[in-house]
Amino acid sequence: MKTTFELLCHGHNLSETEAYQLFQNIYQGNLNPSQISAIMTFYIARPITLNELNGFKKSLLDVCVPVNINRDAIDVCGTGGDQKNTFNISTLSALVLAASGVTVAKHGNYGSSSVSGSSDILNYLGYQFKNNSDDLNKELDKHNICFMHAPLFHPALKAVATQRKELGVRTLFNMLGPLVNPAQVKHRYIGVYGLDIARLYHYILQQSNSSYTLVHSLDGYDEVSLTNSFKLISSTSEKTIEPIDLGFKIQSQKSITGGETIKDAADIFLNVLKNECTNEQKNVVIVNSALAMHCYSPNVSIADCIGICKETIESKKTYILFKNLITN
Repeated sequence: MKTTFELLCHGHNLSETEAYQLFQNIYQGNLNPSQISAIMTFYIARPITLNELNGFKKSLLDVCVPVNINRDAIDVCGTGGDQKNTFNISTLSALVLAASGVTVAKHGNYGSSSVSGSSDILNYLGYQFKNNSDDLNKELDKHNICFMHAPLFHPALKAVATQRKELGVRTLFNMLGPLVNPAQVKHRYIGVYGLDIARLYHYILQQSNSSYTLVHSLDGYDEVSLTNSFKLISSTSEKTIEPIDLGFKIQSQKSITGGETIKDAADIFLNVLKNECTNEQKNVVIVNSALAMHCYSPNVSIADCIGICKETIESKKTYILFKNLITN
């Protein structure tokens, strides 16, 4: 009988069970680094199927360190891998939400194909990662937000970390990240790099108890970039939205770049927190924060969510929260 790796090499689309077993073989050390790189390359060359993504997701969750949080929370994240090198929009949006009264349990990792992932920027600015439910709940109670650094809760990811970094492009693990929050939060705001991935997420999340909003800018961003119209898919609707529909002007791609170094990214990050950023940088954080807030509290209109998030940044509530978070 052929192994699941051999089936994949011969062009076979894996069943959910086969995909589950393939990932178990990776984590258990039954595949060598070259084979792991080959698996990642297969899913760069061809689309992943719904069964495969579901099997991989279930396999990763079955071997993760579970997190039990004591509050109703939302995760705000993106797949990454859009090759757009934006600044840390989702991490800033998570902080805006927390400072606005929304409980956030954010899952993130180091960047594998960009200058600065959420874990990179937080670590650089002095945030101390927590690795157990008690500490995370204390952080939620104190600051309304906690961050789960993926390698601390998904030790199996160590088996693929080197290959991900060496490949330097998005891989199937970018697709998995937003689906495997170890706290299994009830609300999810997810940016995706392609509509094909959005469709797969939609099918998977429909089977969960989550409320969710998926966004994809039609010029390729895994967030609402305000550089073009964007697709929004939720548990209740699907539509294409123009920035002007939400009161924003189209802005240039250059206006939301994240720089060339982690210091560049950190400078932008702090400038947004301090309300010392450009209007374009602030607006892209506001719109993503507001749409996430509407996902969490659908009875609050998007227009009202925009107003709340704007005030939270401009009053420096977000900056105050972040200072307290990294010093306490």
